[in-house]
Amino acid sequence: MELNHETHKFGQEDVIGNMPDNVITNILDRLPLRDAVRTDILSKNWRFKWTMLSQPIFDERFFAHLSQTEDKNNHVRVISRLLLHLRGTITKFVLSIDKHGYTVLNDEDISHWILFLSRKGIKDLTIQKSDRPLLNLPIHLFSCLELKHLKLFNCYFNPPPTFHGFPNLLSLELCLVKFESGKFGKFFTRSPVLEILDMSFPNSKSFVKMAEIANLASLKILSLLLRNFDYTLSSSTIFELLGFLPKIQQLHLDFLWFEVRAVRLSCFFLKFTFLF
Repeated sequence: MELNHETHKFGQEDVIGNMPDNVITNILDRLPLRDAVRTDILSKNWRFKWTMLSQPIFDERFFAHLSQTEDKNNHVRVISRLLLHLRGTITKFVLSIDKHGYTVLNDEDISHWILFLSRKGIKDLTIQKSDRPLLNLPIHLFSCLELKHLKLFNCYFNPPPTFHGFPNLLSLELCLVKFESGKFGKFFTRSPVLEILDMSFPNSKSFVKMAEIANLASLKILSLLLRNFDYTLSSSTIFELLGFLPKIQQLHLDFLWFEVRAVRLSCFFLKFTFLF
């Protein structure tokens, strides 16, 4: 019985240790980054398997754990070392910086990481900063031309003159993103296949530019104030935006404060959702 038991255990270990690389990558990408790296201890065959990760996520949980185990001056070194060990294509990357994370990172560190990602075929990118000041987006972001999904929070968007858009971008989520003057409209018109746009706190001029996104199928807007329907588009109401978007299938409008002066009506949390 003992011999059979040991043989069975050996067989199990062999199966685990010799999984195909694509299966291993699939497993690793579903684990928190810390747990993915710790798979080193599973067996000899799993040593450095974590370097096949294709979707590293550096979120609040990661920074919280790192602050408990590492000197804060080592944060940049740890993240850089992890990234440099990844040996395949990186399809997705999330950098979520809380107040603590921003005290140990700077724009130059982030710029180096984005440069690295631009050479690894990145397709899904999230850069999120929880508090001000705005993060200056690194110039290397604008060379990530394979991007299909982009999420930006608390960032300053100022592409170089040589930037001609993201030709493959399908979805875009922007929250508290400030654009350099005149760059907002150009960015949209240079993203020809953009289908999904989610914006929080846009200004009134943004609506005019949204009408130029001919391929848009889903539009979600969160705004602070809708007063007397004063978000205008060619002197029409915001709802006539639909007439300029021939492919629109879903429109979600969410206003935190709504006021119609003509009838002296004010209320909080006004939401409209249209499905076509």
